[in-house]
Amino acid sequence: MIRLRQLNRLLGHAWEHNPFYRRKWTAAGVRQRRLSRLEDLADFPLTMRVELVADQTASPPLGSNRARPLAEFRRIHRSSGTTRTPVFWGDTARTWRWILEGSERLFQLAGVQPADRLLFAMGFGPSSGPWIIYEGAHRLGCLCFTSAAVEVGEQRRWLEQFRPSILVGKPSALLALAAAGPGAGRRPASPGVRMLILTGEPNFESLRGRLERAWGAECFDRYGLTEAGSVAGECPAHPGGMHLLDEAFIAESIDPLTGRPVANGAPGELVLTTLGRVDRPIIRYRTGDRVRLVRDYACACGRSGTLLLGGVRRLGADETPKARRKP
Repeated sequence: MIRLRQLNRLLGHAWEHNPFYRRKWTAAGVRQRRLSRLEDLADFPLTMRVELVADQTASPPLGSNRARPLAEFRRIHRSSGTTRTPVFWGDTARTWRWILEGSERLFQLAGVQPADRLLFAMGFGPSSGPWIIYEGAHRLGCLCFTSAAVEVGEQRRWLEQFRPSILVGKPSALLALAAAGPGAGRRPASPGVRMLILTGEPNFESLRGRLERAWGAECFDRYGLTEAGSVAGECPAHPGGMHLLDEAFIAESIDPLTGRPVANGAPGELVLTTLGRVDRPIIRYRTGDRVRLVRDYACACGRSGTLLLGGVRRLGADETPKARRKP
């Protein structure tokens, strides 16, 4: 019932203050009402990335998908744009706090403690991902420092000086850092590193074993996107997937070509609704990511809820949603 109240609060706020969704829903023939169950959200039309890009292009910098005046926004970031047209995203002070709460929860889910020291071997540019991860660790109380702007030899010296217990970065970058150390391949790359948090590169499973051998540490995957924030992460039980933050999102899985729901555990495109990012939300947003959602999964770690079984993959070109398709 808590999630239903959150959803109705989000929809009511959007109807009253968000021109983008109010126009979209009115054009689709959706009427304003309180939902009696979460499943009723399926009555609302899906939101596509091309709509958001077109909206912000017509009315820069953020378009009309905002429920507060632009002057109240405190952060603007841009998606990486590595596979699709970049999109800008903004947050007010309250929605940025919500974003960082999710990031902190993923650290806690992996077993990160306030006493841990984190080295971030990653760049901090316009994309929101590194900032969300970094500031989420700060919120937990961890000591954090970055090294991506220096060459690998200098990063090695930082490792020796600060002795981090956790490394955060792309799998390829962490492999390169391990290979630069003395005696590479014959012993752990740096004593004291117990955990690797991997981000920024999908399909890293082929590298997991190499990373764990190189560092003598456990790998933990996490998933997020600019439009949503921190979405899912791996726990110490390593159940073969990542736990979705059910308390923060409503997640659906649809056939990317028809838009119809798929069966529990079947492959489909992930559709997300952000329950707490009310000032610039995504509501039934097609992420373009292929997942297998397993509902009511009881994990050995003690968490029950939605599991992203097998991780996340980008949809192929032949199954990418097109704007002209209407589910």
